[in-house]
Amino acid sequence: MRNKWIVGLVLALVVVAGVVAAYKLTHPSTGAKGLSGKRIEATFLAYGIEPETAAEIKTGAPIYDETGKKCFTITNITTSPAEVDAFDSKGELHVDKHPILKDVVITAQSVDAKVAWAYMYARDKILAGANVAVYGDTWKVWTRILTVQDLP
Repeated sequence: MRNKWIVGLVLALVVVAGVVAAYKLTHPSTGAKGLSGKRIEATFLAYGIEPETAAEIKTGAPIYDETGKKCFTITNITTSPAEVDAFDSKGELHVDKHPILKDVVITAQSVDAKVAWAYMYARDKILAGANVAVYGDTWKVWTRILTVQDLP
């Protein structure tokens, strides 16, 4: 009879450990632990966007993740004519400035050390080179993350 209780207890502990392990695997820790636990500054390139959308992106405005949580605050914006690949009459490839579309470089600082994201469907460490959707109050643009650095 005593062995049945021990076996039952061990079995219950194994089940609990399995549930905890499954939870840890499906819910990775959020935050910037790989970035020394500090706030970060990231630079995003929004390329080939409409001028009306570019005009809506303002310094001091928030950037949200896909769930609507505020993650970054915009600290600097640089707008320039979009660069596009074009062929000349000889068939040679060169880069031209687009007459309408804009490229916007957005520099933003994370709200706190635990808020940094890079992927569409999960909060994770932000990665330079990743392509992400960036959401503002009234706009959404597709961007490439150019740089990521710790803040002092």
